[in-house]
Amino acid sequence: MIRTQTLRFTVALTALAAASAGAQSASLPPAATLLAKYATAIGAPALLHAPQITTRGGLMMSAAGINATFEMLQLAPNKMQMVTTIPGVGAIQVGYDGTTAWSVDPMQGPRVLSGKEFDEIREEADPRAAARLPELFAALQTVADTTMGGEQCYLVKLTWKSGRETFDCYSAKSGLIVGSKNVQQTAMGAIPVTSLYTDYKKFGDFMMATKTVQSMMGQQQVMTITTVEVGTGAGVAINAPPEIKALAKPPVLK
Repeated sequence: MIRTQTLRFTVALTALAAASAGAQSASLPPAATLLAKYATAIGAPALLHAPQITTRGGLMMSAAGINATFEMLQLAPNKMQMVTTIPGVGAIQVGYDGTTAWSVDPMQGPRVLSGKEFDEIREEADPRAAARLPELFAALQTVADTTMGGEQCYLVKLTWKSGRETFDCYSAKSGLIVGSKNVQQTAMGAIPVTSLYTDYKKFGDFMMATKTVQSMMGQQQVMTITTVEVGTGAGVAINAPPEIKALAKPPVLK
């Protein structure tokens, strides 16, 4: 699933955090059951065994007059690179090569990501994250029976092994994720984001949402996937850009 300027954004609400501190109600389905149902619904085995996935589409933010395109490359086992091209502005890139995570954009220039930003992109680059495999999390808890995007769903608190927390809402009917509420880590600080996922489509033997509507800082952006291609990974590499390598290089001691 697209995460963010990483095809996937998140928000941790105080009320939800407080609710999750209590014992899980017996009337709510176990979180592990919901994650297993989701993995089955999207065809997780095919997703996990894909050596290379290239996803292309568009990104629109009407209020800002932005109508961009993006291309995201994922290579097994845990590398990713996403380039978003905004007409009149330039290209914005985020990536993770298995060791270093980075961001390059016309406004802030190149940045080597660290701390919570690094944790987020490193964990989301792993294809097991898209499949929501329980082994990636330190704790799972169903916290509410609620509604998102007009659909009844079960809200699950996911505590990642890095310590960060995200919330998914799994459809009571289909088992698919219909929304998420999380906090995205950025250079400007932590930004609460609510995402709605619709228009699930099948690509080969796996499925993903092709429309994501994200609300943040009073703005709304719509990400639409147009093509998803599965490749062998032969001859394809993800490497940090030269400007990132220069920043990541240890200083020469004199």
